Amino acid sequence: MWIFMFILACGSTKDEVETDTAPPVESFDWVGGDFQFETLAAKDQCLGGALEALFMPEGPAVPHEFEYLIALPSFDELPSSYTVDLRAPFVEMPVTVDSDDGETLQIRGSVMESVKLGFAYGDCLVTMTVDLDLTPTSADTAEGDAVITITDPRGDDELCPIFDASPCPVELELLATRD
Repeated sequence: MWIFMFILACGSTKDEVETDTAPPVESFDWVGGDFQFETLAAKDQCLGGALEALFMPEGPAVPHEFEYLIALPSFDELPSSYTVDLRAPFVEMPVTVDSDDGETLQIRGSVMESVKLGFAYGDCLVTMTVDLDLTPTSADTAEGDAVITITDPRGDDELCPIFDASPCPVELELLATRD
């Protein structure tokens, strides 16, 4: 009985030790810099998929690179406020990057007041609000999700679409790669 209690008190058996070993987790330091963003997937939840073409113009199977590089800060530089240019018509968007946990870069409530929808929507302008979570996955890449909330469609030629929901969320899956 004493031997049994001694084994329990001293730790794991040989079998338990072998199953508890896991490969080491890659360690890296996240350093700010310029990143090439691309949209990997888009999901329009209020216009039957029509807005997906705005974010992935070559189709849903072709990732779409942003026109301009985007600066991302290091965690020790947070919070950090500046403007970013994604691609026309998404330019000069004010952002504040922060983090609640020191592992995910976050943007909340960045607003572009007048974005032209284009396509068959004439002079229709909308307000877009961006929320983003971006997690570094290596020293040179980060992956994340964004929700673009579209509100206030307006235009003189009455070609604005009628959204299934208001506000209208569009979900994006993103990849950022250090330039």
